[in-house]
Amino acid sequence: VQSVVSRTVDPQNPAVLTVGKMVVGTRFNVIAENAVIEGTVRCFDSKTRDHIEKQLQIYAENVANIYGATAKVDYYRGTQAVINDEYSAKLVQKVASQAFGEDAIYNEKPTMGGEDFSFYLDEVPGSFALVGSGNPEKDTEWAHHHGKFNIDEDALATGSELYAQYAWAYLNE
Repeated sequence: VQSVVSRTVDPQNPAVLTVGKMVVGTRFNVIAENAVIEGTVRCFDSKTRDHIEKQLQIYAENVANIYGATAKVDYYRGTQAVINDEYSAKLVQKVASQAFGEDAIYNEKPTMGGEDFSFYLDEVPGSFALVGSGNPEKDTEWAHHHGKFNIDEDALATGSELYAQYAWAYLNE
């Protein structure tokens, strides 16, 4: 399935396809009759997402045909890309700079993380601000889906202040 992205998606249009789970067979010495493969697709636009869904179906059917088998693709559309409203993003940067200083601002590159905040942005303009909770002294610098992930709970106070200050600034404009 990796070739769906590497061979059919424009390399200038970021996309990630990850297989995270495979359930195959029931015994070590019996050829599996069935297999279930689960994964995730991440991209920034719906056109690419539609294309990947179609290509997964084509690839699955063709590989199954080679072996005289059948394949069924269930493609569930979970969260979509989080695209910040420019005005809201600039406001949250201004608020963070005033509350915590210029050094607190870090412009993150677009990421392929899945986040249901995207559903809010379908309804109203807004901005998803990352607060950060990594702290090597507390062993909390691991990525969200890493087995050692943990959060420095001191970041909760920072996040609460940022969001309260943002709401105040937004309501006073």
